[in-house]
Amino acid sequence: MLADSYTRALKRYDRDLYAGRTKDGALCVFRKVKSYDLVCDDVGFKLFNLVERSQFVFALPDTWTLAGIPRAWGIDHVLGRVKEMDVKANERFFEELDEKNEKVDKSNKRKLRNEAEAFFADNRKEFAKGIDEIVGCTHTLSKDEPRKRLKDRSIKNGNY
Repeated sequence: MLADSYTRALKRYDRDLYAGRTKDGALCVFRKVKSYDLVCDDVGFKLFNLVERSQFVFALPDTWTLAGIPRAWGIDHVLGRVKEMDVKANERFFEELDEKNEKVDKSNKRKLRNEAEAFFADNRKEFAKGIDEIVGCTHTLSKDEPRKRLKDRSIKNGNY
């Protein structure tokens, strides 16, 4: 009965996991594993058979091994143990985590750059006015400047 409640919870996490008892009567967690066994190996021909086996994951006594004293763990503890083992078994877990973080960082940088460009594009006229007031010497030429220069030249040449 206890094995059935563990099995229901384990199946919700991973459909290949289940709880069962060993020949000694110890309550354990098993995983259904499919593999191909070689049946016939002839020159140019190989025949395989698909076999489904039970793979021992861990036992449920107090030490999580078959040598411990039987104990009724809560379902949360058992699921936590399975999740912990899955994280340790996934060697690329941290590499995948780093890749995801890099993608998020690139996305945030791109978003910030786009927002800054949009802000500056929207406020271009205000920035131009502000820069004209600060750097006035480079923008002092007016529309009347060429006429003033012609008049100055004519004065220099003796024309009043």
